[in-house]
Amino acid sequence: MSNHSMNCGRLKRLLPPFLDEELPGRMREVVESHLASCPVCRAELEALRADMALLEQVRTPEVSPYLVIRVMAEVRQQKRTAQRGFARLAGSLAAALVVAVSIGAGVLFGSGIAGTITPVAENSTEEAVSYVESSAADMYAMMAGGD
Repeated sequence: MSNHSMNCGRLKRLLPPFLDEELPGRMREVVESHLASCPVCRAELEALRADMALLEQVRTPEVSPYLVIRVMAEVRQQKRTAQRGFARLAGSLAAALVVAVSIGAGVLFGSGIAGTITPVAENSTEEAVSYVESSAADMYAMMAGGD
């Protein structure tokens, strides 16, 4: 690869590995040759060196030793809140089931007082119980899945 085949755009992409001494011998020689003949690329190299020197002066902020403790406490609090929400939902579903069964029983026994169980009342009870059971199963699946 001759100096003529190295253009400034390609050289600029090679400057970081050049500064980090990661280029193989022949490629490094080509970059050095181009830099010797190109003032624009030399200025780019010096700007990159200055930027790297500034970055080396920046100190990494120290992390509080209590950061992990605070983060874990927040995670536990979020978990407790989610568990309370699930308990509330389960209680509501249980209450809905009791109401549905009570209504169904009322319809069933109300029809029994009249002397016969009408097909409409029987179907209504089964449909109500089936609906509440499927709704409870759907809500449980949703909560167990984390959605």
